[in-house]
Amino acid sequence: MARDHDLTRAVLAVYARALLEYYRRPACGHVLPGGDTGTLTVIQRFGSGLNLSVHFHTLVFDGVLSRVPGGGLAFSPAGPPSDAEVAQVLDTIRRRVRRLLRHRGLEPRDEGTGLDDPLAEASPALAGIMGASVQGRVALGARAGARVRRLGVVPPAAPGTRGPRRAHVEGFDLHANVWVGAHNRARLEQLCRYLLRPLLADKRLRLLGDGRVRVQLKRAWSDGTTHLLFEPVEFLEGDTGEGRRRTSGYRQAPLLDAGSADAPGF
Repeated sequence: MARDHDLTRAVLAVYARALLEYYRRPACGHVLPGGDTGTLTVIQRFGSGLNLSVHFHTLVFDGVLSRVPGGGLAFSPAGPPSDAEVAQVLDTIRRRVRRLLRHRGLEPRDEGTGLDDPLAEASPALAGIMGASVQGRVALGARAGARVRRLGVVPPAAPGTRGPRRAHVEGFDLHANVWVGAHNRARLEQLCRYLLRPLLADKRLRLLGDGRVRVQLKRAWSDGTTHLLFEPVEFLEGDTGEGRRRTSGYRQAPLLDAGSADAPGF
């Protein structure tokens, strides 16, 4: 997906349809016939560790809109999704994405066997940098193949839950525990700014006296990591691995004035 924007959009379409289907289900308490909702998604291409990580952030009307007599629209709010419902939606997304990959001939043939990589043939260095970035490893220099240095690491805590309304299975992850009230415009703006944020805030960067670059994480990781430490060439790798596309948007109609509905659900 990192190198195939058409595939990214196809996966996004699968994901968006699964969300829309969830909100249309009678089980969500929607009583208006012909109801529909709307989504707006930002495609992010990076993780908090400056690693290449294509994922979606989506604003959803938390309910459905339906036509009423006279041509107007009525909004029927949805209740918060349960943990089981989030897991069910994620399972639907997982099955459909795997079917999409099979249809395109992109599923690995067997364990340990990868697909032909046109980029690796055309530009081995760039393919290597992107592959290392996905894994959080260094591609170039004396530390090639090693993991990016972490600061503040402590022994990991015992495994626990991933939090409410969050599911994870076979590398797929869905988090649906963020909600903004209908008239809370300040919080909605804050959330939109988060969706559209750049790769890194300058205030989190520090050039050390020995030439290395220290990056402060916005939040400590579960293993206690608070900072990442890069050699100059390693830091430049991160920017190369992200590619030229930073964010791109996708919308699924209908999209109306967000002030008329609670957002987001997922």
